[in-house]
Amino acid sequence: MSSGITRDEAIERLNGLLAEEMEASMRYLHLAMMVQGLDRLVVQKVLQDNLEETLEHSEQVAEKILQLGGNPAPKIRIDFEERRYSGKEALQEALLFEQAALDGYRDLLEQVDGCGDVILEEFARQQVSVESEHVSELKMLLGE
Repeated sequence: MSSGITRDEAIERLNGLLAEEMEASMRYLHLAMMVQGLDRLVVQKVLQDNLEETLEHSEQVAEKILQLGGNPAPKIRIDFEERRYSGKEALQEALLFEQAALDGYRDLLEQVDGCGDVILEEFARQQVSVESEHVSELKMLLGE
């Protein structure tokens, strides 16, 4: 990495994204368990699909950390609300953490753009694209 972000900074940032992805997967699991009402079957399926994707993203981020010579070491901070969610509320919650993931990957892209590590730059671009699609899909489901 030539300019901008150091290898250690990239590893630290990736560990932050790894924590976000792992937290999101736990939140999706919790939301899928806590959704109620007529929308439950449809919304639960969407949440479970997104759960699987966040697990894949966690693995991809961990792999990037390893490729940079670091160790995946996410700091997980998560609290769950003791309440049930309607289908719409669950999707609104999911939109919040998908938007947070999009913002996180956009930030990473800004930090690594032009740094000389083409693989890391392309990974960040790809994740921005994927998370943008997730945000759009959830907004569409919510009628926004």
